[in-house]
Amino acid sequence: MTSVARSGANRPDGGASRHPAAGPRPVTVADLVDRRSPGFDALRLVLAFLVLVSHTWPLGGFGEEPGSPLAPRYLTLGGFAVAGFFAMSGLLVGRSAARRPLGAFTRARALRIVPGYAVAVAFSALPVAMLAWVHEHGGLGGFFTAGADGPLGYIGRALVFPTEMSHGVRGVFVTSTPYGAATGESFVNGSLWTLPYEIRCYVVVGLLGLVIHRWGERRTVTVAWALAGVVAVGYHQAPELTGFVVGPLADKTLVMLLFVFLSGTLVGAFADRVRLLGWMPVAALAIALVAGRTSLFLTEHLGNAALAIVLPPVALALAPIGARLRGVDLSYGLYLYAWPVQQLLAMYGVTGSATVFVLVATAITLVLAAGSWYGVERPAVRRWRAR
Repeated sequence: MTSVARSGANRPDGGASRHPAAGPRPVTVADLVDRRSPGFDALRLVLAFLVLVSHTWPLGGFGEEPGSPLAPRYLTLGGFAVAGFFAMSGLLVGRSAARRPLGAFTRARALRIVPGYAVAVAFSALPVAMLAWVHEHGGLGGFFTAGADGPLGYIGRALVFPTEMSHGVRGVFVTSTPYGAATGESFVNGSLWTLPYEIRCYVVVGLLGLVIHRWGERRTVTVAWALAGVVAVGYHQAPELTGFVVGPLADKTLVMLLFVFLSGTLVGAFADRVRLLGWMPVAALAIALVAGRTSLFLTEHLGNAALAIVLPPVALALAPIGARLRGVDLSYGLYLYAWPVQQLLAMYGVTGSATVFVLVATAITLVLAAGSWYGVERPAVRRWRAR
């Protein structure tokens, strides 16, 4: 007996219902976010790995970085991954800011980001730079100095999250690595440049949260997103004038990354209307592909912003893999430690094959990422939640 027949048997006239049962409701971005889908953990891990892979070519001396899958002419694979990070961070963190008091939001973000970052900064300045100094000079003599280019100076500057990062410590890696030889500069951890910009994006959405509570989420986020777009166009059309007006608050890079970040926040505000398997992800992918073949400006803004809609379906597909991680998030540590590990491998001559370089760097970095997660990141978050 069919379900329709059973339903009809309960009606006074014994007939079947005139209204067929509604089909399953389409899955939206809101469903994925509100369930805290493990697919986002897996997606972040993949993006962090893509940064490692992209950096392999310049750091290992294998040539130019691979191009972005969506904009190979204008963006590197690592640039694509960073844009994905900002878009997904805007989606997840933006919804958090809209639903939490400012104090709780600030503590949560600070404890998730700052402890791991601080330890990574110290790791880059001390053991990593020390190993490089010993390799290049035969001992530690002259390494420790109170000067601005010393390890302590590097740590002090990095811990204030400057947008203009100072990446060098005592000139290490300049003569001993392919990247140092190519650039003539010391880079102990070049990946850290994005963290100060991300912190500033957090500040913006945290302040937007205050407005959201009075003005509404969708209206507030839409206006903020549009204003970021206007400033981005201003930097493109009249960079000197725009820089003069907003320069003390935001440089061109911050405006671009903030626009991508707020694009994620905008998707989060309308998340219950964005179907994961609907027409929007297809249209967003088409926009990203067209922008990626048109100009650098459109690639960095429209193309990267489109990732806020393109990537959630990828997170849905990665959910089974993410479930196997059981809440262990190694993506942040993988991102923080990959560069110094790769610099050391290049210095010690592990540059025969890009594939071997990637595999060895990944294995070592994952160990450090696990140490960061279990020893620094998770304990910090748990201590805050226990209060």
